[in-house]
Parts: sequence; C-alpha cells; structure tokens
Amino acid sequence: MPPGFPNDRNGVAMFHARERLPHLLPPTAYTSESFFSWERSNVFSRSWHFVALQSELSKPGHFVTVEICEQPIQVRNIDGTIHAVSNVCAHRHCLLTSQRSGSSPKLRCQYHGWEYEATGATARIPLAQHFAPLDRHSAKLDTYRIATVGQLVFVNLDSKAPDLKTCFGESLTEIERGFGDGWEPVLYREFPQPVNWKIPIENSLEAYHVPAVHPGTFKVDPGEERSEHVLGEYGSSFQSTLPFAPQSAMDAWFQKIEGRVLKTLVGCNPTATYQQHHVFPNILFSFTDMVSLLHVIRPTGPQTCLSIVYQFGRMGKTLFSRQCCRLWGYHAASITLNILKEDFRLYPDIQSGLKASQHSGMLGRCEERIYQFQRWMKNQSSTEAWLISSPRDVVVETKMTCEDSSSPLSRGTSH
Repeated sequence: MPPGFPNDRNGVAMFHARERLPHLLPPTAYTSESFFSWERSNVFSRSWHFVALQSELSKPGHFVTVEICEQPIQVRNIDGTIHAVSNVCAHRHCLLTSQRSGSSPKLRCQYHGWEYEATGATARIPLAQHFAPLDRHSAKLDTYRIATVGQLVFVNLDSKAPDLKTCFGESLTEIERGFGDGWEPVLYREFPQPVNWKIPIENSLEAYHVPAVHPGTFKVDPGEERSEHVLGEYGSSFQSTLPFAPQSAMDAWFQKIEGRVLKTLVGCNPTATYQQHHVFPNILFSFTDMVSLLHVIRPTGPQTCLSIVYQFGRMGKTLFSRQCCRLWGYHAASITLNILKEDFRLYPDIQSGLKASQHSGMLGRCEERIYQFQRWMKNQSSTEAWLISSPRDVVVETKMTCEDSSSPLSRGTSH
C-alpha cells in the first residue's frame, strides 16, 4: 500500500469528519476580482506551478514560455541545465520571445538583441558603449526556482516558499513513479473554462456527484466503505479499489482488460487500486496500474481558467508490447476525455449559481477533502481575520487557524 494509507481497514469508516461540514468560502470567492487578486498575491505567488515536460527541454537552447501571476517566465535548457528566468527584457521591457516553445542558441531579446546568462545577468549588449556607465545588477533578469519530478518540470516564484518535496509530501513517490521511466505521454489537451478555477478543483475532490453526472460511465461512487482519505498540510489524497464502480459493466470490463495488458505486456501484477492526489492549490494527479493523469487548473481571471491535461501510459519492453501499450493508452485517454467533458458541461451552471447565490453552502462528510482545501486557502492569509464581501456587499469576518481545536476534522489529519 502507498505511504499514508492503512494496511488493514478493520471495518473502520474511512471518512474523518463526524458530521456535515461548513462551506468555508462564500460565493464571492468564486466571482470577485478583489478575491482573485488576493489569490494571486497570497496563494499562487508562493505555489509550485507545472510548466513543461522534460522532453520539451531536452537539448540546450530548447525553451517554453508561460505566464504565472501575470509574470512572463521563460523556462530554458542552458548548457544542459534547466533554468527559469523572467521573459521581459531589462532594456525596454519587450518580451524576450512571444513563442510558446522553441529553440534558439542564446537567451536573447527579440527587440534589440540583448543577451543574458543563466543567472539573468547581461551577457552581450549591442553597442554597449551607448549605455555606459551600466549597472549590470539593475539590468539583471529575475530568476526563479526550478524542480523536477519524473518527467515533469515545476517553477516557484517565491524563493522562501516550501520546497517541492515538502509540498508534494507522501504523494511524491507515486508521482515520480507514474511520470518516470517506463511511462510516456499519450494525451495532451488544454480546455479554456468560463469558470473560477476552484470549481474544477472542488469537483474533483468528491465522488458524491458521480451518480448524477456520470450515470453512463461510473453509475455510483465507491462510498465510504471503499474510500480512504488522507488529509495533509499541503494536500489530500483518495484511494479506492478497482473497478471504481463494480455496477458499471464498462468500468468492470476496462479494469479486467487493463489487468491483462499489465500482466502480459508489462510483466507486472495488477494492484487494482485507484489513487488521486491533490497538491494545493491547483494540481491534481490520478493513478491506476496503467494510467497516470496530471490535471492542472491554471487561473486566468476571477471567472475563467485553463484546464491542462496530460495522461501518461505504460511502455512495454519490446517493440510489440510498446505498440500494444500505446494503443491501450490511447483508448484509456479517450475514456478520460469523455469523463472530463461530462464534468465540464456542468461547470458553467455552477458558476452561474455562485453569482446569484445568497446561501453560504454546506459540505457533506464525503466532501471533507473540499473542506480541507478551503481551510488551507483561508489560512494563507497573513492576518488572523479573513475579510470577504458577501453577496450583499456586507463584510464578513471569520477567524480560523489550522490548529483550531473545534474543527470538525479534529480527530486528526491522517489514519
């Protein structure tokens, strides 16, 4: 069993909460520009952000660009090492490049040709005599922290934020395995969403919606007796046995065939387990024996976001087995897309309801991972008071800390 999960259930209920839970974030947290601005400054500026696969940066000169918290970033292979620097020239503020990805021999500005080193310092300035005397320190590009997990590359803007290993916690081992050697990408998609980024995240943290939203694929959720929750400081995890919904003929068939593919073509025995890990605030990982899914929800505005989906599949050891595993991976990816689209169709209606709602909302025991996420969000405030405008423009003040002994989850954060 993965770290953090009990080896023997002994008939013990696997939800931590003893009763229903409060919905800690008001509707305005999903709609207002001021709250979104607060999130950029207090949440995303200190978080780890997925930016690329290592294969996109495999050779010197390869680069990708991304915008994080309104900061244009260039992630680049310089002499065999991956670096992240500001993508804005220190001279006249032009983007060094507007390409999303590419290859070029130098870290060079497209406007006047200023070149920079991996440290962000200027390396070459055309007609440099016109800029004497030059304070090269003031002309230095900002640089950012880089970390890799398996084939995934992450960036953090804050030099003082916890390192990636700390934030990923016990999930790190499974993520390294599922996106490491012996796995290859079989799916990449981006989906612009007309909703606040927390809507897709919170939808993914509970299976309560399954009977209503996925009647043709899963039919029912696994329920408390087949669910194991781990609630951590920087994220939460869910594990269940497979098939996810034994009542679903499609799911049962899929798991049966997947087990045979794994044993015959990869040479591994199936574990028949499903895991999902949420790394706060906006990174989701899902795993079966043959599937590793990365789903990043990137905020683009108070009521818009971008869903970025990568799915990896197993690689066989021979040419024939690799081809068969790849075909199975493509089939699994098509099922993933169908399930995601079932959720996507509902999101705009949730956003519309949040705009008009006069209710504070509530969470069931089965939705405790949402509560854990919302509690973490609230505790990112540097002050004890949490101030948000209510739907009637009344200021609401709530006080809570992670150590609040009155929390409905006070039994503990893990089994």
